Order: sequence, then C-alpha cells, then structure tokens
Amino acid sequence: MTVNVPKRTLITMMNALSSGVVPRRGLEYIAVGRKKETETFVNDLEDTAAGGGAFRFISGRFGNGKSFMTQMIRNYAMDKGFVVMDADLSVNRRFTGSKKEGLNTYKELVKNMAYKARPDGGAMEPILQGWITSVQERLASESDSEPSREDIEKLMRKDVADIASLQHFQDFMKVVVNYMNEFLNGNDDITATRWLKGELDLKSESRKTLGTNVLIDDNNWYDFIKIWTMVITKVGYKGLIVFIDEGVVLYKLQNKVSRSNNYERLLTMFNDIMQGKTNHLSIYVCGTPEFIEDPNRGLYSYEALRSRLVSGRYENGFDNYLGPIINLKPLTNEEIFVLLKTIRDLHEQKYEYKSDITDEMLETYLKTILASVVSSNMITPREITRDLISLLDTLHQNKDLKFLDLVEGRSVNVDRNPDDDIIEDLEV
Repeated sequence: MTVNVPKRTLITMMNALSSGVVPRRGLEYIAVGRKKETETFVNDLEDTAAGGGAFRFISGRFGNGKSFMTQMIRNYAMDKGFVVMDADLSVNRRFTGSKKEGLNTYKELVKNMAYKARPDGGAMEPILQGWITSVQERLASESDSEPSREDIEKLMRKDVADIASLQHFQDFMKVVVNYMNEFLNGNDDITATRWLKGELDLKSESRKTLGTNVLIDDNNWYDFIKIWTMVITKVGYKGLIVFIDEGVVLYKLQNKVSRSNNYERLLTMFNDIMQGKTNHLSIYVCGTPEFIEDPNRGLYSYEALRSRLVSGRYENGFDNYLGPIINLKPLTNEEIFVLLKTIRDLHEQKYEYKSDITDEMLETYLKTILASVVSSNMITPREITRDLISLLDTLHQNKDLKFLDLVEGRSVNVDRNPDDDIIEDLEV
C-alpha cells in the first residue's frame, strides 16, 4: 500500500470495520465506486456555499452504502469549511409527534453539530465562543481599552443584522447574548446552553432567566435549524449540512395520521430548500426504497411528496444522479475486490507486517463467498470485510495456518435479518 494512514485514524477504521460499523474517520482510504454520486454531492456543497442548497433522498437497500456514503460526504463537508449535523430517526426521534419526537430529533442534531476541529460533535458552544472571541478581538483592535459587554453585544447583533427578520430570531439572540455574558463571567452551568440545545422545558424559567417566553419545541425546531444555518454562515462557515438516517422509521409507523404529519413536516422542509426560501442549507434523508416508493405507506403515499419525487417520464430506467432521489446500487464484484485488497493492506499497516496473501488468494476468497449464497444480494460488503479482517487476525496470530485452508469450503457468516431494516451496518 502506497498511502500511509495516520495511526489513530487507522486504528479507528479497523476497529469499526471489524465490528461491522461505519468508521467516522478515514473513509477516503476505503472508498470505491460511487463516482457519479460523489460528484453530485460535491456540486451540492458548491451550491450551498454560494447561497443555495439541496434536499435529496438517498435510497438503497440494506448494504448498498447509504451510511458509508453520507459519512464520507459529512467528512468532506467539514474539510471544506461547513458545519454538519446528523441524527438517526427512531421510535423517539421523528420530525413531529405527540411526545416531543420532533424536539428529540433537534436535540440529537445539535448534540452532533460538528466542524473540522470538532469532528465528533459537541460543536455548538465552541462555535458560539469562537464568535464571541472574534468580536472581542475586532473591538480590541480598534481601541486600547477593553471592550464593554454592550459593545460586544452591539457588534454581534451587527454581524447578523440582515437575518433579523427570521422567525424567532430575536428570541434566539436574547439567549445568545445571555450566553455571551455568562461565558465571559466564567460560568459553566449556563441556562442559555440548555435553551439552545432544546433542553429547557419551563417557559417560566426561560422568561425569568433569559427574557423570552419562547422555547424550542416540537412545532418550531426546524425554524431554529434555519437560524443556526444563517448564524453559522455569518460567523465564517460556508453553510450547514444536515444528514438524517433511518427514514424507514416513518414508513413503519402504524398510525396513518402520524405518518402523514411527519410527511407533511418533511414536505415543508423540502419546499423551503427547493424553492430557495433558505440559504446555505442542504439536507439529506436516507432510507430504503420502500420508505420512498411504497404507495400505501411510503413517501409516495403522500401525494404532495409523490408528485415532487416520482421519476420523470423520460428517465425510462436510466440512472439520474441530479434528481431529488439518489438510488444507490450494490457495489460490483470488481469494486468489492478492490476493497478487499485495501483491507489487506490496511491490516498489514496496522500490525506492521507483510502477509503472504496474494491478490489471487483474495479472488478465491471472494469467489468462495459468492458461491456459498443463493444470490449476491444476500451478502453485503459489511459481512465480507468483517470476516476478512477476522481471518487476517487469525492468520496473523497463528503463523502455522494457511489462508486457502481456512477459506476453501467455507462460507461467510451472514447474520443479517432481511426483515429488519433498522440496523447499524457497514454499508460500503
């Protein structure tokens, strides 16, 4: 292998891959295929930085690469100066619900707010603190005296003056100013932090401490995502990229009214971005083909969404990577083979040794796996790579064992439940 992966990244990658989950770091070292899809996402980021945005649904069956694709674009976006948020939908996290499910989604998104220097989340306060510090430095450069709190607030408001008409923005700024004062006082337990994270429940506490009756709740949380987008952009980032996975949760809702309410909220977000009502914001929602196309329970069951998402009459089955739905196809056997060679090289680099495993042996490994299942659709790169790492671990620790003796006549351990769509998997 010609590329030397940083040790920490290498360890994180291999630990994740051996456990069958998508690593947060280092995806660029194992990415294969997906050229056209990647070009679409890169173009989306350029449009977002220029003041536009995108809303796309990423559709793919189990193992076709949804989580891998979004994680790779997430990392690329941070490298290019964007702030990102991500959340998996679940029973308790949806776009709206009677038990604060929408608010729970907002909480998860804000918790996972990240940028290049904070790739693992928790970036909300560092972003605010960076803004406050920047304002202090600008004021200090203009005067020999220490800037007053009033001067700091005035300049912060000036920074975002042209977005003051956004709904709930004035309440948001009251809380940010309160945060600024508490931060400069050196306080750690800041009520404003809880408010901004959606964790403040009592209006009386908000009114008494922060001077606003408004709380972030199930009905208005998306308005605050838009506010965050514009504030982030005004303080120097290129925009906000939001990833929402496990859209199939909505498809599985038994109550038709609940599904419709969530689809209605999704439609609002889609229209906002596609009609240019928001700037510097892109949202990607991942799900299975059934989540999108099922006429009884999927997005196509909601006519307003179906009319926006259904394929044009001239597509005739051809690939379209520029529309609102990006369909991820399985990797080809050739692409999987390239991945296997990369995994072998990474394993050698991690443990600083040279194996005797040739490309021909890996080809035999792949052919053996494919011959052991009824259909290639029954096996995913997650299982193939996980089992290869396990095999390499075994060989590295037992020098007397032979690769082909272990591989020939064996089959890969397929442990997925095809009826269970809500699984955290490595989807390369």
